[in-house]
Amino acid sequence: MLQIDEEAVATLTELGPLRITAEEADDGVELQIDEATEPHDGDEVVERDGAQVFLDAAAAEVLADQVLGVEAHGDHFHFTFDEQPA
Repeated sequence: MLQIDEEAVATLTELGPLRITAEEADDGVELQIDEATEPHDGDEVVERDGAQVFLDAAAAEVLADQVLGVEAHGDHFHFTFDEQPA
């Protein structure tokens, strides 16, 4: 299951819940990250200290071994996905 990086929690709680969806593309998988208010039917819900991320089934599968990080850059954010430690 996707994990949320400890340092990303403050930013994510400020942003509010996010929803990540995955779609097959020619060269792999494209992820879409959007603000959300609640999960859709069938979404996997990942929570850590008040931060919430909703994943559609495809995103949950693709990101099952990843850790979500967030880096704030002024008026925008960069999202990172890194392998979970063994």
